[in-house]
Amino acid sequence: MKTLLRLSFAAIFAALVGCATPQVPVPLDQSFYTADKKTVGLMLEAPKAPGLALEGNIGLLDYAIIAAATSSLTDHIEGQDLGEFLAVAEELSQNLENEGFELVRLQVPEKAPKLAKFKDPDGKDTTYFAAKDHRTLADQYQVDYLLKLTATRAGLARPYYGFIPTDAPRAVFNVHGEMIDMSSNQLLWYSDIAHSAYATGEWDEGPSFPGLTNTYYVVMNKAKQDVLGALAKRESATGTLALNDDEEAEATESSETPAESQQ
Repeated sequence: MKTLLRLSFAAIFAALVGCATPQVPVPLDQSFYTADKKTVGLMLEAPKAPGLALEGNIGLLDYAIIAAATSSLTDHIEGQDLGEFLAVAEELSQNLENEGFELVRLQVPEKAPKLAKFKDPDGKDTTYFAAKDHRTLADQYQVDYLLKLTATRAGLARPYYGFIPTDAPRAVFNVHGEMIDMSSNQLLWYSDIAHSAYATGEWDEGPSFPGLTNTYYVVMNKAKQDVLGALAKRESATGTLALNDDEEAEATESSETPAESQQ
């Protein structure tokens, strides 16, 4: 019940802040790979466990009814892990080291640092900057670039009208990512990655819910692969990824598999 209430308050907060002008996606500036090789600080944030997110017009009293009706499914999904997403740190480290960078893992601070707002020196061009001034953190973190990856949604989602479900639950995994040049506060990369898919066949097969469980791990892997692809070095002439033999074989194999639906 507490989890469901937290989710409802989070949804209200997201709606309130949603009025702000969103940052447009920023593909990775390939000058990142051509500049002198430097240190990248990776800050990886994820919930302790996946969960069941409720969507739609739901009153506070409805949450108690929904909690009782979905307790088996909620307990099951909260018992799964986020290992596939967390493994992105090791893969990124290897990829960057192969390009001459050093990757340093940074702890997510318990309290977000108070940073001043950053004014874009020329808001008319297509060079984007972080909304907050991260340059003051350069000495503290001792890195040249700050790469922040946050799993903003992980687990399952289901829409309701009151306490009545209006659709089957689906697996979801969303990642927010940004790369900041600590010397200029420029956004070298900015993206919101969202994957969602329904289970194949019957989903209500408790207590193990194999269809939903498998789909959850599929969408989590897709989100991870999107992160790796977005941060990969690209050939300047063609714009294609520079993959090694194993990655090329994996990409060919995955292209033969029907894609899951993506939000």
